[in-house]
Amino acid sequence: VNLLLKGAAFSTTVIGTVYQNVLSFFFTVMFTIYFLSSKERLRSQVKNLMRAYLKPRWVEKALSVADLSQRTFSSFITGQCLEACILGGMFFVTMTLLGMPYVLLISVFIAVTALIPVIGAWMGCIVGAILILVNDPLQALGFVALFLVLQQIEGNLIYPRVVGKSVGLSPLYTLVAAMIGGKLFGIIGIIFFIPLTAVILELVKEDACRRLRAKEERQ
Repeated sequence: VNLLLKGAAFSTTVIGTVYQNVLSFFFTVMFTIYFLSSKERLRSQVKNLMRAYLKPRWVEKALSVADLSQRTFSSFITGQCLEACILGGMFFVTMTLLGMPYVLLISVFIAVTALIPVIGAWMGCIVGAILILVNDPLQALGFVALFLVLQQIEGNLIYPRVVGKSVGLSPLYTLVAAMIGGKLFGIIGIIFFIPLTAVILELVKEDACRRLRAKEERQ
């Protein structure tokens, strides 16, 4: 009885943690979508304020950075959705071939939680394993093993290439940005650090090219 109570308490804690993280993620996504959909009106308002208080060259520079950020974040969201669909499809196919239960439910849940960069799929794994555990403990172990294999493929091949390519980052920079963002600010940091890193690297690249051209002209 005590073992069952402890198991139930653990499952409740895990599900509660997953629910809080998923809810926090979706609030962040909704805010981002609203921000991007209102970008023209916000741009006009901010542009008028900058023109009132800043010099023209600073206004143009700020607008250039804002445009770059908007394009990068939009591409990141698109790439993240594509990666989540790919991962959900992989689970649907493999779980169907292996004859596991709750195939559609778990595949969709993993695809949804995979929208949270890097760690989201692990939340889907925990919930999926708990669901299968009720039906068959051995299949639950098989599901965890399957998840570990697919997660390696997704984390090392699919995610860096799909999401990294969408924002112009190499796989190495994508993984490093996700790790640093997650370490500093959790899920929110993971979501924003990847496109933010892409923006910073692009600005550094542009500045370096400008400085090199200036040196060549002086020579």
